[in-house]
Amino acid sequence: MFSYLLSELSEVILVGHSYAGMIISGVAEINPAQVQRLIFLDAFIPDDGQSVLDLLPPPIGDHFREVARKQGNGWRLPGGEGQLDLWGLEPGEARDFVRARLCDFSLRCFEEWLFLPAHRKAGIPAIFVVCVAERYPARPFFEPFAVKARASGWVVTELDSGHDCHVERPGEVARILQAATRSR
Repeated sequence: MFSYLLSELSEVILVGHSYAGMIISGVAEINPAQVQRLIFLDAFIPDDGQSVLDLLPPPIGDHFREVARKQGNGWRLPGGEGQLDLWGLEPGEARDFVRARLCDFSLRCFEEWLFLPAHRKAGIPAIFVVCVAERYPARPFFEPFAVKARASGWVVTELDSGHDCHVERPGEVARILQAATRSR
């Protein structure tokens, strides 16, 4: 489906937050000619054959599997306050906004390997936004991707935010996105 949609477009900027870093990497592998830029918002940056669980410390994968086994019929990771805490959302409007839209995750999406044999995203200009708020417990899980982005020559921008930067700092994220559309 993405392949068909992209074939009708040009100069596409793909933006992926968190897990969606996997998605935009896959789309760029299929249609690199139409993709002008990739923007990873505190997102996973996979290599060929990796899953999200490959990109996280093994104890996190073990925890996810245990939660799915005990609370999600073996396949589901129920959304809840623990995730909001992990993402660094403090009480208030931003947390309430995310809580109202929070849904369960499928364990399988974290286990699925992504095949990127041509490594096409390497040839596409990219931006990585790393969330660096001190109150953000999952920060150590995403910091390695900022290091990887810098090593790849990508633009890396830090935001004093928890994981949901687009909710906590929408104006700053909008400015980053707008600047990406102007720099061709």
